[in-house]
Amino acid sequence: MYSAKRTCIYERCKMVKLNFRTKKNGVPILSKYEIEEMAEMIIRDYDEDIYSNPKSLDIEHFSEYYAELELDYQDLTNNKSILGMTVFNDCYIPVYDAVHNKAKKIPVHEGTVLLDNSLLAEDQLRRGRFTLSHEVSHWFLHQEKYRTDKNQVSIFDDKQSQPVIKCRATNIESNSKKKLITDDDWIEYHADHMAAALLMPKKAFTNVVKDKFSSAGIRSRYYKIRTDFEQSVRLEEITYEIADIFDVSLTATKIRLMDLGFVKDEQENRQYSLKLDF
Repeated sequence: MYSAKRTCIYERCKMVKLNFRTKKNGVPILSKYEIEEMAEMIIRDYDEDIYSNPKSLDIEHFSEYYAELELDYQDLTNNKSILGMTVFNDCYIPVYDAVHNKAKKIPVHEGTVLLDNSLLAEDQLRRGRFTLSHEVSHWFLHQEKYRTDKNQVSIFDDKQSQPVIKCRATNIESNSKKKLITDDDWIEYHADHMAAALLMPKKAFTNVVKDKFSSAGIRSRYYKIRTDFEQSVRLEEITYEIADIFDVSLTATKIRLMDLGFVKDEQENRQYSLKLDF
């Protein structure tokens, strides 16, 4: 499907080419396994050391020097309902003008990620990292869906439909179990899952969790929520420790733990496909 062997963390280089199936309208047809596989290939290409030395991904450097994206911060809405946007063609984007309390349009170039200014707050920095990873994932996966042939449109043609993905706060670090029905549902699922896989690569994350579980005396393949009070307390501590290693939020860490099958809630009858030997 895709292959590469380079190390380019300290130099600008083009990312590996991703090939995957799409629907006629450009929406990718991807399984969770395929997303994990692509994310691993990308991270190994960018900084393979993350697998032998689990650590935080420098997502800003990654987005600029690997994905070759431009990053900008704006007040995207007046109520912080939209945290990020990915721009696939030159166009005008409406943002919020806080000084005049009204919307204004700004010119934005292809390959720009816009993040909301609220993500610069100290207590939102980790959510900001995840949001940027989410937007980068849109760029990796959804160009065929949103990008327009430049020969068919005029630069900054305000009459054209916007080649932009706008990501609501509810779609970032989402643990929603709603059914994926529409193309938009699938597109946001793709980006959120890849965002987690980039920031918390499966194999590196697995090795960290195994080590933490072993140190805490959790010997089973996974932990069942509400089954042991002392282990529940230790699990909370472990979650903080893992979040610190990868520099992600507790919410993102908890979702990743459950998504990879390390934590299960039997009362909700959740099913997880990954089985791990401890």
